[in-house]
Amino acid sequence: MIKNKLNQFEADWAAMPQVEKEELAKLGNKTILISGQGIARCLCIALLYLNDSKKLNNKIVYCGDDYYNLERRFFLSDRRDIVCQNYDSLSELKNELSGVDIIVHTGVCCEYVKSFSDSLKREINAAKAVCEVAEKNKSKVILLSDSRVYGEAKRGRVYAENEYTDIINTDPRFTETQLVRTIENYFNCEKKAKDLSLTTLRTGIVLGASAGITSFIDGALKAVAAGEEYELVKTGKKYSFVYITDVFRAIVYAVNKLQDGNVYNVTGIDSTASTATIAAILSDVYGEQSKLMLTEGTEPNSCAVSPSKITTFGCPPAIKLETALELCVMSYMSDLSDMKLPNTHDGRLDAIQKMQLSYLLEVDRICRKHNIKYFLGGGTLLGAIRHKGFIPWDDDSDIMMLREDYDKFAKIAETELPANMTFQSGKTDKNCFYEFNKLRVEGTVFATDFAKEHRSINIGIAFDIFCHDKTANSKLGRKIHLALTVFTRALVLNKWNKRKADNGSRIQSAVTNFFVKLLPLRFSYFLMNHTISFFKRKKNAKYLYDGMGRNVYNYDGMGRNVYNGSFDASILDEVIYAEFEGCPLPVPKRYGEYLTFLYGDYMELAPLSTRLGCHDILWCDIGKYDTLN
Repeated sequence: MIKNKLNQFEADWAAMPQVEKEELAKLGNKTILISGQGIARCLCIALLYLNDSKKLNNKIVYCGDDYYNLERRFFLSDRRDIVCQNYDSLSELKNELSGVDIIVHTGVCCEYVKSFSDSLKREINAAKAVCEVAEKNKSKVILLSDSRVYGEAKRGRVYAENEYTDIINTDPRFTETQLVRTIENYFNCEKKAKDLSLTTLRTGIVLGASAGITSFIDGALKAVAAGEEYELVKTGKKYSFVYITDVFRAIVYAVNKLQDGNVYNVTGIDSTASTATIAAILSDVYGEQSKLMLTEGTEPNSCAVSPSKITTFGCPPAIKLETALELCVMSYMSDLSDMKLPNTHDGRLDAIQKMQLSYLLEVDRICRKHNIKYFLGGGTLLGAIRHKGFIPWDDDSDIMMLREDYDKFAKIAETELPANMTFQSGKTDKNCFYEFNKLRVEGTVFATDFAKEHRSINIGIAFDIFCHDKTANSKLGRKIHLALTVFTRALVLNKWNKRKADNGSRIQSAVTNFFVKLLPLRFSYFLMNHTISFFKRKKNAKYLYDGMGRNVYNYDGMGRNVYNGSFDASILDEVIYAEFEGCPLPVPKRYGEYLTFLYGDYMELAPLSTRLGCHDILWCDIGKYDTLN
């Protein structure tokens, strides 16, 4: 498998962790032509990685100058899902290529141009070949361009897709702008002449740890990694940056969701900055190890661009500039044994985890006192087995119970919990419609984007309590139970969050939206809970299912663990104790089977860029508990 030959930074962007599973699935069973330079090579690696890990079953045709080294490194000649050729062979291959569904042409996107005339001739020939293949096969074409197309940027200006500046033809700095504009114009002319399906993505300056893509700040990033002094050109204007996974995300969305014939700017989150800002970010993160000095010099030919359009069309960026810079700096470090991970909690993560541990010990005390069986669950169970404590970047904790114990705990929790802890359920909080129960710490705030629309509920730091319920013994019965669970949860979550269902099926979405509008929220909540616990009195149940839980890397509250189906009820029969932050806490004796059911290869670490805490925190206030740091 290709992932075994990638370092952790390459494996991170190759896994496309920021792309939703449903969108990746739509990319499957296609023949994809990828042509261009550095970004094209990385995309080729990523699609092969997804063929291995997600079984996308794509056929890749890669045309790029690095084809030979790519073949040697990954033994691609032994694979049946890829054909590699030299970039210049596009013209020769155009008549042989058939059945091509998607073409991704990166051309000179974010590439340094040595010779304008040579590059122009080469790129026009490549563009002509790509368009001929697209016309012949009725292929979807995605053209990657970059922000140089806008020309000489005005100070303080951020450019939208239809805004351009004039360029001075005699200024050698803007031959790259002329080239990028020429390539775009050629594709647009061919689109009109041949009725091609074309979407253009203009990237900011692309960053990618171990991606082999160069940028004008690479020297600064290497110097910070080594703790060396470095002179960085002081810029009077801002530039937009984007991490390579956000580029891949935009490509996937261009195939599936973005409107054909449109142009979209692609940047990261809060990723428009001057070099002074970049130096400040690196100084904040690395302290004295960052020894950057700003000096006068020639400013790079690029500019600041707005991603508002692509965000409005449903593909918001996923990676912050700070995270992108940290990943790149770490990739240049020779010793990663003490590697610092990005932290979205403003230095509070240690205190939050200590608070969570106190939760666990309090729950353990109550459960022991009342003879309630429970297990560590989800990421907390995974942390116990893999790390003997919290997953280092995790900011919450979970436990799981069987229905009898879950209901028993709910009855006694309010009287047993200390004064600073609150039991939250649909009964104790009339504005709360979570499908599972929570404990909250009073005097704290831990709010995600979800809190914008739900200010009336308690949003203190939370501890999640999940129930694994019985389900039918027959395969058909389990399938029906699963479908009804998904449907009733959709009724509640879409009504509560004031949004329309969109699960990829027009008929299913229309039916769901009809009932969302028709049924009162409280009644839908009743239906959901009744559906999840429908088999609770079944005495000979052979299977359990997780009707409440969430997806391993998708912490959006949509409860995707339910799609894993059911598992053998005997897996949760016996309890053993595992070390968790130095304390013995209960886990299933057959934890390996359970974690495999939940996560697959549970010992494999999450992609590096996702180790940022499982929530996108908008507002965090730990109050008096700050002393736990």
